[in-house]
Amino acid sequence: MSRRHVVATGCVLAVTALTLTGVPAAAAGPKVTGPVTAPVWKPPSGMLEALQRDLELTREQAQARLLNEARLTGVAAELRARLGDRFGGSWLMGTIAQTLVVATTDEADIPHIIAAGARAEVVKRSLAELDKHIDGLDQSVPGAKNEGSVRYVDARNNRVVVLSSEPLVAEDLIEAAGLDTEAVKVVPSTERPRLLSDVQGGDAYYVGVASRCSVGFSVMRGTQAGFVSAGHCGKTGDATTG
Repeated sequence: MSRRHVVATGCVLAVTALTLTGVPAAAAGPKVTGPVTAPVWKPPSGMLEALQRDLELTREQAQARLLNEARLTGVAAELRARLGDRFGGSWLMGTIAQTLVVATTDEADIPHIIAAGARAEVVKRSLAELDKHIDGLDQSVPGAKNEGSVRYVDARNNRVVVLSSEPLVAEDLIEAAGLDTEAVKVVPSTERPRLLSDVQGGDAYYVGVASRCSVGFSVMRGTQAGFVSAGHCGKTGDATTG
């Protein structure tokens, strides 16, 4: 990522092809024509179990979710390219990620979105506009101390969110900078992320003696340091090295 912000345009799993069979695709909505995926990819060992555990799914639901994510990720990319500067973000909905929602600033795009197999939503601001608000915050409100060092695009609500332990101070700074207060919402939060040099995103680590995984990003729970990784990389109590 080029900036230290989470861009919430829809959290989907980047799966390119699946060999799972005998499970439903999207539960509702128009069908997408053409081949779904090439049958060359299998979920890593433990992935289905992790989805069942963390999302409280059955094995069949976990399989269906992976298939839907793989299929609809491509649809979202195609619609983003087609909508261009009218694109307002996209996200998946439903227990098995069966519904792709694509936002646009122009209601004339609705038939095209529906025809591609997604649900359309008309929004006031495009994703490009929201990104400009992030840039404006970076330039005008640098996020020193508690005034909003965490900011990200909330595509579902078509706005930028700023987390701050002093929300009134953050709101005053945003207003004083001349930023659109309707597009930027300050949310009270005590989160204070900081860079850690000993654990970085992408670093490799090992579970036991055979499994190799990679760090997503570092986190803190109270005073305990840790990192986020894929749920299939191990189970509670496993020892890690690296």
